[in-house]
Amino acid sequence: MTAHKLVFTNVLHRPVRACVSVLAISLEVVLILLVMGIAYGMIEDNADRQESLGADVIVRPANAPPLFFTTGSTIIPEAVAETLTRLDSVREVTPILFLAQLRGGWRTIYGIDLPSFEAVAGSLEFLEGRRFSGPEAREAIIDDRHARSNGLAVGDRFDLKGQSFQVVGIYRNGIGGRIYVPIRSLQTVTDKAGQASTFLAKLYDSGQLQAAMAQMRDLVPNINVTSMREWVSLLRNGRPPAYTTFITGVIGLAISIGSFACFLSMYTTIAERTREIGILKSLGARKGYIVNLVMMEILVLCLTGLLVGFLLTFLGVQILRVLHPAQILLIPPLWVVYTVLFVSVSGIIGGLYPALKAAASDPVKALSHE
Repeated sequence: MTAHKLVFTNVLHRPVRACVSVLAISLEVVLILLVMGIAYGMIEDNADRQESLGADVIVRPANAPPLFFTTGSTIIPEAVAETLTRLDSVREVTPILFLAQLRGGWRTIYGIDLPSFEAVAGSLEFLEGRRFSGPEAREAIIDDRHARSNGLAVGDRFDLKGQSFQVVGIYRNGIGGRIYVPIRSLQTVTDKAGQASTFLAKLYDSGQLQAAMAQMRDLVPNINVTSMREWVSLLRNGRPPAYTTFITGVIGLAISIGSFACFLSMYTTIAERTREIGILKSLGARKGYIVNLVMMEILVLCLTGLLVGFLLTFLGVQILRVLHPAQILLIPPLWVVYTVLFVSVSGIIGGLYPALKAAASDPVKALSHE
């Protein structure tokens, strides 16, 4: 019997154990790809929506965090918008106040002055409903993805800091945030009267960007002035420490699951096959041959686990898209390659010790094993 036939016969001889190992390896694949797909999708979607705002410059408080654009943790007087519009190079400035909440998922509410916001970003494309009835109305307009994901329709209400807001309009997704309310209303419910989190500025001539940014810094002290192109690049490529730690933890957990599954499967298998290994060694099988048999069996389990994992990941993506339309999942092709490498590493880690243990076994003792 050839080594390949022996390997497949061994795998099929214990189908339950093989299935458990394959499922564990596929869980490793799903864990890595889905988590990366969600994380990468959130970053790319946020960057795309910020880029579509149409602004040339973003002005934030000097102490604003470098990446967390929409937490609302830092504020600046709303009157700064008026000051910036005095510059000859500035066509329009719109203030935005952010409120970040964790309500069954991360959501950020944008408090905006709709006329000046649309002067910078362009008119929102309404699919249903209307614009705000007034600057202090307890009303909200939401994008179609958020509406589908949360089962909201025009006329529905939701709670915001103990206040009831009515959905009066649904617009096509892709511009800025997913939930807009009048800035005066958000200032009232958050007790931040006359304050904003950031300003978006539109210039008459984007070719004069650097000169306009320098004028803004000279005109208003203690502000952070960034071009939209630079900001979007930072969103796409910058990674806060917490993000890196989280991804590293997920990958470490996934590799641990795969390694443990391979180790447990092969260790128990070798313990059961001690006599067979003794027979092979008595027939002249070298240590390398025994190690090769074990590692080939690990390879079969890993390849099968990869295929099942890719299939489960595809199904998981489709299910998440149906259940949570607002959640964007983008799996970078490079991470598919990384996943194959991680599964290979976990297989080697899990199977190497059992393989070496089998190769080092004494054939005389192995033959006497019951």
